[in-house]
Amino acid sequence: MRRLAYISGTGGVRVEMSGPSTYAGTASGIRGREWSYTLGHMSLTGVTRTARECSLPVAFTDMGEADLLRRVADRDMANGTPGALQFGEWTQRAYLASSQPDTINRAWVEADIKAVLLDGVWRRAHKVAFEPLTATEGGGEFLDLPYDLPYDLGVPSTRKYFDGSEWGGTPLKFEIYGPCVNPSIRIDGNWYKVDATVMDGGYLVIDPIACPRSVVMVNADGSTVDMFSKAHRGEGLGSGEYVFQPASPGTHEVDWDRSFGFDLTWYEEEGEPPWSR
Repeated sequence: MRRLAYISGTGGVRVEMSGPSTYAGTASGIRGREWSYTLGHMSLTGVTRTARECSLPVAFTDMGEADLLRRVADRDMANGTPGALQFGEWTQRAYLASSQPDTINRAWVEADIKAVLLDGVWRRAHKVAFEPLTATEGGGEFLDLPYDLPYDLGVPSTRKYFDGSEWGGTPLKFEIYGPCVNPSIRIDGNWYKVDATVMDGGYLVIDPIACPRSVVMVNADGSTVDMFSKAHRGEGLGSGEYVFQPASPGTHEVDWDRSFGFDLTWYEEEGEPPWSR
């Protein structure tokens, strides 16, 4: 059984919930899945995944750990900074909205915690690095062979690939490293563009799963600038130039001018944490 933990959205405090002093057992209440929809004539409409409440029975053998979980959960609720439940490699944003004690004795306390799962899906992140094309010795467009031949080697191909999700759409997060001007990346027929200059030592983050979605410049000194208005959003989803466009399932070519490097994080999404892996 995978280990469960709650990670606070304020300060990143981590509370283990699979022992040694806090036990959520099989955590069956958060293992399920649910779609929202509206019934019609022999049909469903408005099919989506929304936030849902679920029951999470927890036993504590260390009262200090029980107090820590209560305090970080209440702080997250009060500050409006959701934490995350982590099930092995899978995570989902969540609040722990209430706790109802059930059994109280000298050795332990049992409580029924109400968890609010916010995303409707569990996510597992995969990061892939894409390097810039470095200048060749002597410069120029070609690699000069050490032989007197009527041809030279062309610049290495800019083609790169990543193997995405097998079952559904894949949200894509970018961390684009400077220096570069107006970075542009093409994946699965969509252009991801931001009209911005990223200085040396800085980087640009395009985050489709933040709430709200964000485009942020992080400067070399650690300061940040909101660049959302500089990102190309076209006509929205499916328009071919939407900066938050998810990629379809499968393997995808990544095309850019190789003048800059970036990290691409793609997310698997499942309605419930997988049982088999």
